[in-house]
Amino acid sequence: MLTTMCWLLVGCCGLAFVNLSVALNSILQVTQKPRFYGVKTNRIVTIFCVISDPNQSATVEWYKASEYNATRKKIEGDRVTVRQKSMLQNASIELSHVETKDTGLYFCHVNNITWGPGTELQVHRPSHPENAERRSKMKDALIFLQALLLTLLALAPLLRHQSLLKKEDAIYEEPEHDHIYEGLEIEHCGGLYEDISMYAQPGPAEAAAAWKQE
Repeated sequence: MLTTMCWLLVGCCGLAFVNLSVALNSILQVTQKPRFYGVKTNRIVTIFCVISDPNQSATVEWYKASEYNATRKKIEGDRVTVRQKSMLQNASIELSHVETKDTGLYFCHVNNITWGPGTELQVHRPSHPENAERRSKMKDALIFLQALLLTLLALAPLLRHQSLLKKEDAIYEEPEHDHIYEGLEIEHCGGLYEDISMYAQPGPAEAAAAWKQE
């Protein structure tokens, strides 16, 4: 009895392995060509969805998203042409007269199971040489003005410091004439040979004679 149960268990495991192998083989590998598209406006863009098994029948739908992790919306419109896979060609989507708003990521979805890796589309407006040259000159002028402003901002503190130094020199300028004696009253003598004996102190002999006279 135990042996029979063991054989049944081994058989179930083998059957499960076979079914798993068949399921893995039935999963399609999907690629997209090209992976990146960069075009100007009003061009025609074609993106192909390539399936690993050419004999496998598949229904392909196309979705668009702004980023890889963003919500994907099904693509529809008058400028969109979807071609399904056949024995002679791969599935594809064709966008005519593309505009800048068509920029984004495009994914093919096979049999509502397998997603393609995605194709990034960048649509740019055509630029004229005259406009490009004008923008380049304006950019150079802005760079020159920025450099000039930075130079002025760097020199402004130095100029201000120099002007303050000149102002301090003007405030503390030394006088040209010496006015040390200005405001003092000078007493003039009456005559050049005026008797100044009254101002002189008597000598020792004169003091003794004056004492004797007393």
